[in-house]
Amino acid sequence: MKVLSTLLLLAFLHLVTLCNSAWSQAAGGSSPSGENPATSGEEHEAKEAANLDLEQLANVDIKVTSASKKSESLLHAPAAIYVLTAEDIRRGGFSSIPDALRTVPGLYVAQEDSHSWIVAARGFSYAFNDKMLVLLDGRLLYQPLFGGVYWDTIAPPMQDIERIEVIRGPAGTLWGANAMNGVINITTRSSAATQGASVDTAYGVNDGYKVSLRYGGEPRPGLSYRGWAQGFYGEPTVNSSGGPQLNDWYLGQAGMRIDWNISPKDSLTFEGEGYHGGIGTLELNFGSPGATGATEFDQSVQAYGGSILGRWKHTFSGRSALDVLAYCDWFDRIDILGGDIRNTCDLEIQHDYNFSPRHSLIWGGSILTTVDTPSQTFEISYSPVTQRDNVYSIFGQYEVSVFPDRLRLIGGVKVDHNPYSGYGVQPQLRGVWTPDKSSTLWAAFSRAVREPGRLNSTADLKIAETTGGPLPVFFDIVGNHSLSSELLRAYELGYRYQPSPGYSFDISAYYDHYTKLIVPGTPGAPIIFPDYIEIPVPVENADRGQTHGMELSLQARPFDRWQINAGLTELRGVSTVQGAQGVATPHHLMFFQSRFNLNRTLHFDSNYFYTDALPELKLPTLNRVDVGFSTRAFSGFTFSVWGRNLQSARHLESNSSEPYFPAGEIRRSVVLKLTWQSKSEPAGKPSH
Repeated sequence: MKVLSTLLLLAFLHLVTLCNSAWSQAAGGSSPSGENPATSGEEHEAKEAANLDLEQLANVDIKVTSASKKSESLLHAPAAIYVLTAEDIRRGGFSSIPDALRTVPGLYVAQEDSHSWIVAARGFSYAFNDKMLVLLDGRLLYQPLFGGVYWDTIAPPMQDIERIEVIRGPAGTLWGANAMNGVINITTRSSAATQGASVDTAYGVNDGYKVSLRYGGEPRPGLSYRGWAQGFYGEPTVNSSGGPQLNDWYLGQAGMRIDWNISPKDSLTFEGEGYHGGIGTLELNFGSPGATGATEFDQSVQAYGGSILGRWKHTFSGRSALDVLAYCDWFDRIDILGGDIRNTCDLEIQHDYNFSPRHSLIWGGSILTTVDTPSQTFEISYSPVTQRDNVYSIFGQYEVSVFPDRLRLIGGVKVDHNPYSGYGVQPQLRGVWTPDKSSTLWAAFSRAVREPGRLNSTADLKIAETTGGPLPVFFDIVGNHSLSSELLRAYELGYRYQPSPGYSFDISAYYDHYTKLIVPGTPGAPIIFPDYIEIPVPVENADRGQTHGMELSLQARPFDRWQINAGLTELRGVSTVQGAQGVATPHHLMFFQSRFNLNRTLHFDSNYFYTDALPELKLPTLNRVDVGFSTRAFSGFTFSVWGRNLQSARHLESNSSEPYFPAGEIRRSVVLKLTWQSKSEPAGKPSH
């Protein structure tokens, strides 16, 4: 019934959109003229968006880069892509990146405890989601040991994020292996857009305490910098009785960025950051052969890390440009179960060339090397203990405009080599039809892969124990050195419609077919040791599955001071036949946002999120409500107060079947934020 009501609401809003468009045409209204491409650019667009109200923001043309690895209009992008801007994050009252991602159609986001999140697209919604890539300013955050990311250490200052582009669906041709189900591309602001001093503070139940300091300067025209530091303490979630769990955490960070426009044809960017934190956790694992069942370990995971990054962009001519990215990062994460010490360096080169106004080519390659030393315990061990992996790749994508401004065809392929499964080939074919300036129809076929990692290939993991006999018996997941990459064949169809400024409609449908999925196989013969018995369970490419669904988003502006964003996700199918990889994904997801400007300085905003029940995890339907008031900057100060999770005193968002990480309940809270800036900054553009 609630889903039906949602569909009726979205249909009504779309009808309002069409009526408003017809009324505007009858009244002789016209849309503002487009922006001159010759004078556009990310920094220029951000500055032009400064201090705009909702009506003006609605007229800004959103540019994206993730769909084709070049700047293009969101309306005409050939993929299921959604953009969150700095203004979207601020007006949504979000304090973390995963929380902000709830407003992306097609993404399922669930908070497991104070620092752990599930972020998934199109199925496979489990804690170690190994089928999505996450990048920060081009730096890969995907952890090849287990797949997935550590969301607790992906915490750049929220006020420094320029935009987050999210691709749902395969993007391996451009972004590489493991982008089977999507890419989350986080981009921070240029230092030129963050000048002067800034202090940002926040406090709230669940959110904890946060203080960010930043200072930016411009020693000479074209050369700018910023330095920043941030301290954070996260309060723990609670158990079913309301008592605090042992998962509080803290994180201290510092970093810098330099942007230098050397000449009209050359620009350089340098970034560096470091962090140190302690993460409380309560884990269940087997400490020794003589343990009578799994033991709870209360510990503080020590996390250290840092990175350096450099980027050079050179324009040879109006037809040719080069982009070179290089970075190194490192981290030590010491805990009982999944600790790791890792160093990674990557070099990427991309060349864009336009043969003519109708033919263009993007090509490039990369070399990534990583060495790690994971934790060794009775429960989990690796052979060899320390290992270096090298991954080489090359890609090319050709685009032809069959009928200028009407029909484009895009074909590409990426070939890489990894030490576990050898060569992987990821082709794609996309078509974009633009019948008029307000609508776009696109279709795509893609083949994507997910490479095996250390956990699949070289690990020995004891996951269960039975007692009662003369010796304890352990089921042991044994890595397989002969695994193939997981394979996805995806079929997508999408349509976007923007009849007038402030109104947009975006829908995409897909069918994904997975083969060679990596799962535990058939148990082998018992192996008897002096202290215990071990039943080996080899890892195999033995599973397949399919998912299909629909993702819809709608933006409407009934009048100048009021903007509405809504999204609906429908997911069907089974991620895996055996159910080993997170079949527990909601069938229905929905969000609804209202942004209302009470006057020029005071805003009233609200968020509503609906998540379908998951009976297999004993999770009821979730209706989340957030309400907040915020101000525009006056005398350098900005203030906001948000009530979050107002629907209940506390609730459970995840009840993971993973036995090692007990989920926590999220409490109702009030969050206060106060920011001071010595100079005004550009506001982010709205999402579409």
